[in-house]
Amino acid sequence: MISDQPELAESERSNDVALGAQAILSRYQEQIHAGLSRVMDTLPPEVLSPARYHLGLLAGARPGKALRPTLTLLLGEALGAPLGTALPLAVAVQLVHDFSLLHDDIVDGDRSRRGQPALWVKEGMPSALNTGDALLTAAFCVISTADLPSRTSTRATLRLSSATLEMVGGQQADIAATGAPAADLPQYLGMVERKTGALMGAAAALGGIAAGGSAATIDACESFGRTLGVAFQLRDDVLGIFGDSAETGKPVGNDLLRGKQGLPLVLALTGHRKLAETARSWLAPPGMRRRDLAAAVELLREAGVAERCQGLTTTWTERALVAAAKLPLSEEGAMELEILGRWLGERWN
Repeated sequence: MISDQPELAESERSNDVALGAQAILSRYQEQIHAGLSRVMDTLPPEVLSPARYHLGLLAGARPGKALRPTLTLLLGEALGAPLGTALPLAVAVQLVHDFSLLHDDIVDGDRSRRGQPALWVKEGMPSALNTGDALLTAAFCVISTADLPSRTSTRATLRLSSATLEMVGGQQADIAATGAPAADLPQYLGMVERKTGALMGAAAALGGIAAGGSAATIDACESFGRTLGVAFQLRDDVLGIFGDSAETGKPVGNDLLRGKQGLPLVLALTGHRKLAETARSWLAPPGMRRRDLAAAVELLREAGVAERCQGLTTTWTERALVAAAKLPLSEEGAMELEILGRWLGERWN
C-alpha cells in the first residue's frame, strides 16, 4: 500500500490541475461565445450557417476549448486590462484560429472536428474554404470596428497579422514535410514554433496590449505564449497517435496513415536503426495500410516513443512557466496561468 501512495498523490494532483484548468476555461467561455455570436451578425448570410456550425454556436454543439482567447483574457485581466478592451482582441484570435482549423482539416483529410463531421465533409470543400476566408477577414474587422484606443488597435492588428502570416508559413512547411525524408528534431521544433507557437504567442501578446503594457511586457507575453504553443503542439501530436478519439473529437492515427511528421514519427525516424528502418517503410509508397496502424502504434509504445514525447512536452511546458514567472502579473493571475500551462502538457483532449 505504501508504494502506491506517490502514484496516487500524483494522480490527485493531475486531477486537481485538470479541474482548475476547466474552471478557468469555463469562466471565459460565455464571454467568448457571446463575442463570436455578435460577429455572426456581420457575416454575409450565405456563410452564416456553416460559420455557426464550425464555431460550435449551434444548440447541442461541442464547443472548442477556446484556449487562445482565454489566454488573451486571462493575461489581460492579470495585467489590469478592462474586459471591454481585451474581449474584441480575444474574439479576433479565436476567429483566426478557426479559419486555420477549417483549412487544416481539408489539408489533413480529417473528417471530424470536435466530435462532429468537419465542415468540409458536411458542406463540401468549396464552402469550407469560403467560410474560412470569411472568418479570417472578420477577425480583423472585429479589431478595427471595436471601441478601442487607436494605439491599441494598431498594435493588436500588427501582432495578429504578423502571427497569422508566420502560422501560414509554418503550415506550408508542415505540408512540404509530409511523406518527405525524415526531419531532425530541431527542424521539427522550428516548424512547430511557427505553425502553432506564433498564434499562441500573439494571443498572449494581445493580453499585454489590451492592458497597455510596455513593449518589453508585450514581448515577454509573446515569448511565454509561443513557448506554451510548442508544448501544446507536442501534446497534440501525442494525442493524435496515442490518444482516444472519443476524448479528442478527432480521428486517431491519421498522421501515421498520411506520413505526416508529427513528434512520434520524427522520433521514430531518428531513433535506433531497426525502429528508423520500420518508420521509413511507413513513408514508402503506397504508405501505411490502415490494418497495420494498431501494430505500428504498439511498436512506438514498446520503443519508448510515447515516454520521450511526454518528456519533451514537459520540458517545453516548464520553459513556458519560467517565462510566465517573469511577467508582472497579479498573484491570482500567475497562479491560474501556471494551472493552465501544466494542464496543457498532460491533457487528454
